[in-house]
Amino acid sequence: MNARTLPAPAIAPAVASASLSEHFADEAIASFSRSHVHIVEAMNRLRVLPMQLAQRGLDDGVRASAVSIHRFFNDAVLEHHDEEERELFPSLAHSAEAGDEAGLVGSLIARLEREHRELEALWDRIEPGLRRIGRGKPAPLDERAIEQLVSTYIAHARFEENAVLPLAARILKSGDRAALALALAMRRTPYKGLGYI
Repeated sequence: MNARTLPAPAIAPAVASASLSEHFADEAIASFSRSHVHIVEAMNRLRVLPMQLAQRGLDDGVRASAVSIHRFFNDAVLEHHDEEERELFPSLAHSAEAGDEAGLVGSLIARLEREHRELEALWDRIEPGLRRIGRGKPAPLDERAIEQLVSTYIAHARFEENAVLPLAARILKSGDRAALALALAMRRTPYKGLGYI
């Protein structure tokens, strides 16, 4: 047996597995950033919708935009909040060192959850009119609530990007990172309805 046919060292699969696990954990954290990009894009489309409605009425483009924003918020934004609160925040709390770090994480989580509820309350004010417009029915849009939702959400996403996700990348222990990646993968699988394999 020459050097070219020697088997790889037995440690290689374990190293590869650990490296792959780290990759998926990093990817899980990065996925929250990508969600923020899509949410901010949707917020900016929502911001101009009242003007488009005033200029063009209930044309096909306005109705399609209303449907798209409505579906995105109900399906993606609310799910994003739930993923953070059920998966990311508990992982952060579990990984935080006792003392100042745990206190910081606790205050960040309390702030973000409070902001989620505020954003969802603003959405509840906008949602009925947006749904009607998507169906081609006249409805007022609360422009003040829309602007408040958009500006608040952009600030919320920026705060998470600048303060929370870098903290997660720094303090999440390897087991919590792996558990977070697995939990997000399970939540996002298209085969949830199949039950146990």
